[in-house]
This record gives sequence, C-alpha cells and structure tokens, in this order.
Amino acid sequence: MQKMKLPKGENKAQTAIAIAKSFIGQPYKAGTLDALPNEQLVCNLRDFDCWTFVESVTAMTLTKYDEKPSYEKFNNHLKNLRYRKGKVNGYGSRIHYFKEWMIQTEDNNIAQEMTPLIGGEEANKDINFMTSHRSLYTKLQDNESFAAVEKAQKTINTYDFFYIPKSKVAKIESEIQDGDIIGITSGVEGLDFNHEGFAIKQNGRIHLLHASYDLKKVMITTEPLADYLNRIKKHSGITVLRLL
Repeated sequence: MQKMKLPKGENKAQTAIAIAKSFIGQPYKAGTLDALPNEQLVCNLRDFDCWTFVESVTAMTLTKYDEKPSYEKFNNHLKNLRYRKGKVNGYGSRIHYFKEWMIQTEDNNIAQEMTPLIGGEEANKDINFMTSHRSLYTKLQDNESFAAVEKAQKTINTYDFFYIPKSKVAKIESEIQDGDIIGITSGVEGLDFNHEGFAIKQNGRIHLLHASYDLKKVMITTEPLADYLNRIKKHSGITVLRLL
C-alpha cells in the first residue's frame, strides 16, 4: 500500500494524523459495509463514511508499527477493530455501536478513553436504537442478527458512558491532542454516537479531520470543533479516545 510509505510520526497519534491527512479530498460514501449479501471483511480505501475512515486510518497506523508491515496485517488489524473479538460471523458479529468499538479498543490496549479524565460527565443513557428501529436495518430482519445486536446492546449498557457536553468542549480543548479519536455523542434517544473523526489543531484551536456527510468528502472542518458541535442540534457532546 502506498500509505505504508508515509513516515512514522513521533507517536501513533501523529502517525494517524499524517495518514488521515493523506486521504483529504477522498469521497464520502455510506453503506459500503452492507453492499454484499453475506458478511465479510470489506477493505475500501477509495471512499469512506465517518466510521470506516477512523477505522481504516487506525488499522493502517497499527500496521505501520508491526515488525513487517503488510496488506495482510492491515486486514487483520481492520478485522480486529471492526468485529467482536476479531471474528467474522454474520452481520451481528460486526460492531455497530461506536461505544462498543471504544470498549474493545481499550480492552485490546490499542487506545485509552480520556473522557472521564478531562472533565467528562455520565450520560446515563440506554443504548438500544437499532433494535428499537429494526425496520431501518434490512439485515436486522434476520432473527439471529437481531439477537446478536440485542445482546451487544445489553453488554454496552453495563459500562459507564462518559461524555463532555458540547457547551464545555471549548473549555477543555487544551486537554485534547492531535490525533485523538473524537466520537460525537448523539442527542437521539437510544443512540450513542452520530459521528467520528480525528482531532487536529489549527491556529491554536481543535478542529475535526473527518469524512463529512454534508460535504461528501474527507476534510478538516473550517470552524473549530466546539463551533461545529454547536451548529448541529443533534450533537450532544464528545468523547476522546487516545491511541497508545
């Protein structure tokens, strides 16, 4: 992969930012993981949604720190990030809630959640959007997949859920580092996150490097993260995940 030729940064976060910036201008595309009839690992580095962008950049970063980086190792990292315990076994084995993705990356010592350490508050929120809106998900019509997602929701809800309300993000910007993974929490009932991206500092403020649904490409927000959040009503705040 050409991206593997990019130089490493001082740490994994800086390496992730360099890789993420190399995708600026690539198109946004939703639903790429659901296009095939049977669940299998999809590796698409041409176009992204917000989550596949974060996931692909993270997998590529981890690959650069392998002793002998290869496309096969990149695929393995991608699989271990995307699927519960790294096992592909139907639609229900894929991680569908970003909160679970965060939990698994912490359990695997890939990243540390910083949110409770930098002023995060408890959300006190039950995550159940997918099973409560089954008709929105074609592949949830399968009972086995539905049961797997329902089980995952119950597990997620046993964990604490911290977030930084968007009204307080500007005050804690100094605690956010370049390359931190930013999860944007949702004000929608039953839903954990609306969006994800990477923190990047510009002109002394934290911006978001992300695959933008609105502008349909990978880009850096023109306004600081705090202003971006305040502009979009359904965004309630953020979580911060730091690569180790």
